[in-house]
Amino acid sequence: MAPLRATPMLIATVILATGCSTLQAQRDPWCRQLAAYANTAQVDAPRSIELVTDWSRWSKRCEDDGSDAGKQFCRWLIPNTSTEFASANIRHTLACLDPTAIHAGRLRSTPVYMTGKVEVYGAPMIDEDVMVTVEYADGIEGQLPHMKIQAERTPLDD
Repeated sequence: MAPLRATPMLIATVILATGCSTLQAQRDPWCRQLAAYANTAQVDAPRSIELVTDWSRWSKRCEDDGSDAGKQFCRWLIPNTSTEFASANIRHTLACLDPTAIHAGRLRSTPVYMTGKVEVYGAPMIDEDVMVTVEYADGIEGQLPHMKIQAERTPLDD
């Protein structure tokens, strides 16, 4: 019987932890900017930007999709992202999309290199019919660190 009594406590803990993560994401300017950008995606008109950093030249650039939303998001990203630590930018973006997941290690660990592509539905503050894809690479020899963020709205079933 003891395991049954522990179940409500476990459920409450999980709900509180998830709720706290969502609240934290709502207060984070990065997450708010990401959500605002992603929510502008239309059916058959995905949005996409790519942040490219070059810490050896202490520079970065953001390639937008030509939309006003893409230009605005890129203007925000340039002064608000790390030039030296591309992995921090990648982790921050992924944490906004899934606050309970751990991507590329804990906060104090820094991957020597990382590549990946993550697709997320149901991210905090992002419409339920919008899928956000983050494709990234950092620490790959001969390649500048980059992170591409794409938002695509799918038609809702009636």
